[in-house]
Amino acid sequence: MEASQDLQTPPKYINDDDVSQECQNLISSLPSEKDSTGKKLYNYQGSWYYPNTIQAILNFQKHFRAKDTDIVLASLPKSGTTWLKALVFAVVHRNKYAPNLVSHPLLSDNPHNLVRFLEIDLYVKNQHPGLEELPPPRLFATHMPFQRFMNL
Repeated sequence: MEASQDLQTPPKYINDDDVSQECQNLISSLPSEKDSTGKKLYNYQGSWYYPNTIQAILNFQKHFRAKDTDIVLASLPKSGTTWLKALVFAVVHRNKYAPNLVSHPLLSDNPHNLVRFLEIDLYVKNQHPGLEELPPPRLFATHMPFQRFMNL
């Protein structure tokens, strides 16, 4: 029963309940369309996003500080991202976790929890998600186009 309730709750990046005044002002000037569920999508910098995702992109563009050791897995939605996240995690951490180790994180956790999305997970509700504390190399994923990373 609880699982069906989880399916009815939209992901946090779809909700538009908690965006800043800056984001509200921005989206009021953007072209919009409704998705198949009636939620509004806005065309921001050539791509369609929900309001909370636009807020996350604004947070990311203002506050993310790239490091030379960062690894960003950039992919289109529905293009094998979960599989790629698992591969990248396994390769980067091959010295830390032996492939036959019973406690390997990929055996007990979803790759999406091990390599987090910048705009869907980390910055969606938080301007400063504490990325500075992560040990190198920091692994991230994104569905954002390359242009969103310019001037970082």
